[in-house]
Amino acid sequence: MSLTSPIRADVEEHREALLRAACGLVAEHGRKSFTARDIAERAGLSQATLYRHFPSKAALIDAVSVDRWERALSWAEEHRGERPAVIDVVSILERFSNMVTDDRDFIANLGLTVGQGPSPIVPVRDEFDLRFGELWNRARGQGHIRAGTHHQDVMELVGAIREPVRRTNRLNIVVDGFCLGADASELISVAQRVSPPWDHDAHS
Repeated sequence: MSLTSPIRADVEEHREALLRAACGLVAEHGRKSFTARDIAERAGLSQATLYRHFPSKAALIDAVSVDRWERALSWAEEHRGERPAVIDVVSILERFSNMVTDDRDFIANLGLTVGQGPSPIVPVRDEFDLRFGELWNRARGQGHIRAGTHHQDVMELVGAIREPVRRTNRLNIVVDGFCLGADASELISVAQRVSPPWDHDAHS
């Protein structure tokens, strides 16, 4: 048996623990009210381990945002099968909505606005935009998305949903605005069944 797999698993586990710790501390205290040592302690790791993964506290905080867009990109790249593309469009929106709602305090304390983010996210966000746009156009070609609607506008609308108690209702309104020939709530329900839910602790 190769020893590399357990080692790599430990490395990934440490990285995930650091991302969770940084996200939690930003959500609770803002960006400047804690140190790299605080992040390492919350993650149950040493500062040396933190710096083996990330060159600085700032890079680690930026990596949380990069991680979120990498998750979204993985959703946009999933194998589709034979189901209508609109189901996958809605599945991505459902998970993205859950993600930004879950991360609302982190986002607010970084002062991030819809459509904006730290520069390290740009490459992965652009790749997501390309893949999601392809899926969107496929769904429109299948007759399930209204002409004149744009996937970037819909992503920004969904990204602005941050209140947990109103999330589902607002997502329904957005989906109803661009879908053709399907009930929005039913479509969201189908999308939830065919794809794994957003999981704060599950990394792609």
